Amino acid sequence: MVSTVQQPLSTASDPLLCRMLDKLTAFQALLIEEQDAIRSLSFGQFTSVTIRKTHLLDEIRELEHQRRNESTLSASYGSPSSREQQETDLVAAIERTDRLNRFNAALIGQSLEFLQGTLRIWQRSPQSAALYSSSGAAVSESSRTVRIKG
Repeated sequence: MVSTVQQPLSTASDPLLCRMLDKLTAFQALLIEEQDAIRSLSFGQFTSVTIRKTHLLDEIRELEHQRRNESTLSASYGSPSSREQQETDLVAAIERTDRLNRFNAALIGQSLEFLQGTLRIWQRSPQSAALYSSSGAAVSESSRTVRIKG
């Protein structure tokens, strides 16, 4: 015989908190992958990670929307200790995600400064244009000197 007694709404949102925590953990993994892409200046990998982060962020926002709706409905129920622990874990995951995201922003800023500085050096140095031949082969130092016969 199947029971028709409804579960308290607070326990109905426990799986939702688990899904949110799983999504945040996956987002953190993407942030770490993003760090690797930034450090190696892999623009293809960076673009791929950014696209995946955007999709995952949309999923997290939807879960948060659901969580807020459920918490409004379950406000009259007491919070069991397991739910409180899940909420504590979720807050800790959000804080770690925020730290990783801020670190990546700083890393991007440093990478941009490095690239801009390198570009300025190359733009100021007329010799830098002669490092490669028209076929893309490296030009040796001795062949860069133009000798005038006369």
